[in-house]
Amino acid sequence: MVGIDRNTGESVDDWPQFVQRATRALTTPLDTRQKRPLYGSLIPNLLGQNLGDDVLMLAQSHAAQAFYNKQNGIGDFQPQVIVASRQGAGLLLRFAGTWKNRQQTFEVVT
Repeated sequence: MVGIDRNTGESVDDWPQFVQRATRALTTPLDTRQKRPLYGSLIPNLLGQNLGDDVLMLAQSHAAQAFYNKQNGIGDFQPQVIVASRQGAGLLLRFAGTWKNRQQTFEVVT
């Protein structure tokens, strides 16, 4: 699948395009898209809360759920490790898993 980088406007494909799709799905709140209400994740609902260990565990759980939500279109990545940590005033999510029979890692900052 070929896409357009949302920051530079250049065309992207393969792994960079997937990372962009996953980032968009993970940072979009559920029920905010009118024609696709099931698109997104519950992670943005956690922002603004005190980032205790309990919220970090919830973020990891919500991230895993997002990969199994078919509406997000990111099910071709099978996460094996999801780690949430504090970064500034937000969350840093690190993912490691299998994508097209290759081991890949990426990060999402919210």
